[in-house]
This record gives sequence, structure tokens and C-alpha cells, in this order.
Amino acid sequence: MKQPLKQLPTLKMKLITATEFNEVFNYFFDYFGENEHFLQLGEPTRHELLEKVLAHSVKSILGTDLIVIRNGIFIRLQEQRFIHGGCNLNGYIANFFYFDDIDSGMLVLASPPYEQETKFVRFSLQTLGQPSGTQSN
Repeated sequence: MKQPLKQLPTLKMKLITATEFNEVFNYFFDYFGENEHFLQLGEPTRHELLEKVLAHSVKSILGTDLIVIRNGIFIRLQEQRFIHGGCNLNGYIANFFYFDDIDSGMLVLASPPYEQETKFVRFSLQTLGQPSGTQSN
């Protein structure tokens, strides 16, 4: 397949409407994760807020407050407002993608060999303001 970008709107819709997260990542891997043309698109980037959200998103899943991200690769497709990549989170292999125009993304954690469970997280980078009726001193 030479035109993987045509599949991004479908991926976005699946992300928004999914109740079965494994189906979303299966679609991602089928159309993007193993597509050499797609993997050559985009530019490496840093996104500190995205890194923080990924770490925060897995704290309760992994049962620890200390999350270490190693070997992070973040690729931005500027025109499509899309970031994807992978990293190691506390020994788990993680893959993710994020659409910044809808402020929504998904993360999958592949368990170490001694576990048989794959974990999925849908996330947002939205910064929440101070709740109404509260005051800061």
C-alpha cells in the first residue's frame, strides 16, 4: 500500500468511537505500523507534554508512581497533525499515536514475556483549568 495517509481519517474515527481498543490498534498496525512508506514520513520531534501524559496514563495500570521512559521515538506528521512512535515504559514495549487536532490518542503496552496481557489506554493532553468555585491563595 503506497497511500497510508488516506487511512488516517478512518483511524481517527475509530479512535473516537471505539469501545474495543484492540480493534483500533489492529487497524493502526495493519495500515501504518508495517507500512514502509508511512514509516518514512514525518520528522522526529520532542513533545514533553505527550511524554508526561503517556507516563501518567500508565501509573495505575502498572501500579507505580515511578515511570521511566526509555528509547522514545516521536514522529510528527505536521500537515496531518499526527504524532506516532514508541518507547519503553518500565520494561513494557509501548506504541502510541496522537491526533492533536482532536486532542486524542491511544497507547498500547505489550507485556514482558512472562505476562500474557496487552494493555490499552485512550488519552487526551487537555489541560484542565481550576474548578469553578475554588480560589488559589
